[in-house]
Amino acid sequence: MRKVEFNKSKDKILKVICSDCKRETRHKVLQSVDMTGREDYSDDFWIAWDSIYQIIECQGCLSVSFRTESYNSEDYDPYTGKPVVFERLYPYRSSDTLNIKEFHNIPVNLNRIYREVIDCYNNEINTLCAAGLRTIIEGICAVLKINNGPVKITKKDGSVKVVRKKNLQGKISGLTEKGILTTKYSDILHEHRYLGNEAVHELSQPSRQELALAIEIIENILENVFEIPEKAEELKRRRFKRLKKHNSVK
Repeated sequence: MRKVEFNKSKDKILKVICSDCKRETRHKVLQSVDMTGREDYSDDFWIAWDSIYQIIECQGCLSVSFRTESYNSEDYDPYTGKPVVFERLYPYRSSDTLNIKEFHNIPVNLNRIYREVIDCYNNEINTLCAAGLRTIIEGICAVLKINNGPVKITKKDGSVKVVRKKNLQGKISGLTEKGILTTKYSDILHEHRYLGNEAVHELSQPSRQELALAIEIIENILENVFEIPEKAEELKRRRFKRLKKHNSVK
């Protein structure tokens, strides 16, 4: 048994998080479909349900998104006796949703993976998000043609030997060896490597806090490696152009 009503909640004002404003704002319902029904499983057992589908518009930035609201007679608060309502917003967002930073000088493939990492984080796909962070590090090494690097190995007798390795550990050390990253940043990337290893090989799910910090660090590294050098060159070109114009006037 099912009942469908169109635009029952049209023009209703809701307070939800806006995907563009990144905060809770007033949203107007543009179109809606309300569905109610009941599933009978036996003479004395049935489940009633209610689902609402809405196209909503932020009254601040005017961005349009989709919202669903649903509940059934089996989900209720044991303390109040009221039904538990489940809300879902598309695109998905919450109070800790991350914005995608605009990078203009990083390779297309790296930019694509970075955006996929942010999408994974925002949609709470945490294991794949961690794996994606590791992939970005691999990608940075590939773009900069870093194939290996020095790795310190401690022997059983306590002595330390330096060998060159082609794995990700070696490549990260290679970034420091080539002067692309400082030792401090190299150590930070090794933490990312461990995070990715746990996600890929041990199927371990990192926390949201770990991922948010890791993403922030990766964004800083992408900025330092690809964006700042290009900005420095642009500054040099503009300064040279200004001085040339100044000298010609003299």
